[in-house]
Amino acid sequence: MWLLYKSNCRTGESHVLRKTLCNVTGLKNEDTISKYTNKFKELELLDKYSIKGYNEEAGRISTSITYTINIPTMNWVRFDASLLTEEIPNKLKAFLVLLKCLCLNNTNATFYSKNKIAQLLNMDRGTVSKYMEMAIKEGKVIEINKVFFITDTNIIMDLPHVKDSFTFLDGIAREKYKIIHDYCVERNVVPPPYDYKLMEILYLYRYNRPEPDLETAISNETEANYYSLKYNLSKLCANLPKQVYSLQYFLTSLINRKIYKERFAQEEVKEKVELYL
Repeated sequence: MWLLYKSNCRTGESHVLRKTLCNVTGLKNEDTISKYTNKFKELELLDKYSIKGYNEEAGRISTSITYTINIPTMNWVRFDASLLTEEIPNKLKAFLVLLKCLCLNNTNATFYSKNKIAQLLNMDRGTVSKYMEMAIKEGKVIEINKVFFITDTNIIMDLPHVKDSFTFLDGIAREKYKIIHDYCVERNVVPPPYDYKLMEILYLYRYNRPEPDLETAISNETEANYYSLKYNLSKLCANLPKQVYSLQYFLTSLINRKIYKERFAQEEVKEKVELYL
């Protein structure tokens, strides 16, 4: 993971020194770094070549190594660089990234049992149990109704875009969902999956202002509380169940119930008409 972090995010190229990789990973010698990078090369995860030259600073001939990491175009996951500096064992960090690979698309949740996880990750069940218990103890994973949910916010959950991707409304909907998601995670509650249509309702009927602007307005004693999702979640959704299955749970509490029901009924009618035709 450190080699990824020390590489160009677009080209995958890295000129990081083996000494630097030893320092950040805690590995004792550069030969171990070479052993692992050679293995990655065998697996076609990266390529590397070396160039010998005179190092003026050291006053001797030295070898510089360039790594080129193969950046995947599909079946990939993202994590924040802060994961690398978390005060948890490196093997647990690696386990969390592997577990993320088994999560449902656009979520941090996996419905696989420990036996199935062990099979898919080519580990024995005892090892999976060990790291799962460690992750739960460290507050990085919660288990509810036999569902494992990664709560470490440095494991990024990519949300789907609408067809007219990256529009202002799409951006606000994703921002507001993340607030709901994080609110649930902070309370050890499995959050509902992302649903653009439901987030659109939340946006259209009340929470339609960027949260950073609202925080500034609130700090300046402006009456912006009404439009702040962060403010109203704690007021209107204080007692959450262990798992929230749909965003409808929040919509019925966060906006006017009558408006929500009317809007949702219109959506259902519209869908039925289109299906009939």
